[in-house]
Amino acid sequence: MLHSIFAYFSHLIKSFHLHGIHSPFIFKLEKECIRDSSFNEEYVKLTHFRKSMHESNTSLYVKDYGAGSRVFKSNNRQVKDILQHNCSTEKDTQLLYRLCAYFKVNQVLELGTSLGIATHAMATARPSAQITSIEGSPEVYEFAKKTLKKKGLKNVSFVKSTFKDFFEKQISKPVIYDLIYIDGHHDGEATLSYFENILDKVHNDTVVVFDDIYWSIDMTRAWNQICKHTQVTASIDCFDLGMVFFRKEQLQERFYIKL
Repeated sequence: MLHSIFAYFSHLIKSFHLHGIHSPFIFKLEKECIRDSSFNEEYVKLTHFRKSMHESNTSLYVKDYGAGSRVFKSNNRQVKDILQHNCSTEKDTQLLYRLCAYFKVNQVLELGTSLGIATHAMATARPSAQITSIEGSPEVYEFAKKTLKKKGLKNVSFVKSTFKDFFEKQISKPVIYDLIYIDGHHDGEATLSYFENILDKVHNDTVVVFDDIYWSIDMTRAWNQICKHTQVTASIDCFDLGMVFFRKEQLQERFYIKL
């Protein structure tokens, strides 16, 4: 907790505003997408979906393959509690929606379906895109799959697998992703491993989004290493989320943006 507090104040000091960004690509992305606060009627769908999770009385057994929970003492958890503590916030969900729309993504990989809050947002933003979402906890997987199919979303493929098994057994399929969202297994070493595994599945304009980059000292250390990777040319630190890009036409630079 102390790490997150100190990191937040450090982030505020480093945060750029539009006048401090000299990369045309990042400048445009920040202005037209990241900090776009205009009303979008599609957000109503995201809000209604979130509300349905909040009103659910369902209890799920969560098989946790990651770093564990700071909140839950039991693996039996109410859906509304999972929503509060383990899912993307409304602000971050809207940002993911905008990113998918802005980059006109066609292939998306999500590591960590959870209740499908982010999955729903990305699939809604790009109905023509193919969203592949990985979830290792069986009951959570079944719940998200059933719930999202009830919403009529036909562009999501659900895979019940740990991230490790997915990379070992299924990532060999010849798919190149436009956006990859990594939200689960908050362990620095594991996150670095997943990042290395996706490097042959990205192209020049792919964006990789990491959730909870300040969740722990370990996660922040992993984030810093990823930003310095030789294939990463630009990174954006929004505190809650981090993004990295592989655009060869850009020099390596780190940007800090306050949402």
